[in-house]
Amino acid sequence: MARKQAIQALEQNAISCNDIKSDGRLTFPKSYGVYQILTTANAGKAFRYGNHPVRQSELQREFGDCRLVYLFLEREHAFRMQKILNKD
Repeated sequence: MARKQAIQALEQNAISCNDIKSDGRLTFPKSYGVYQILTTANAGKAFRYGNHPVRQSELQREFGDCRLVYLFLEREHAFRMQKILNKD
């Protein structure tokens, strides 16, 4: 139950893609995504995080496909969410 509560607490900080604007290769304001790797055969951890959308492009090149699960304005929120989702 604690895991579910931690996810729900972090979800309160998640934003929509409509809340940001493209600013060259990054976004304004700066945002951090949590991504799910869809082909996890050689990926190891199913969830990754990083600067949005740069990290998404990197993951797509490396693994073929991934999807944005959460978007945050705080790097720490994205980091914590991916740790919880990966059950670290």
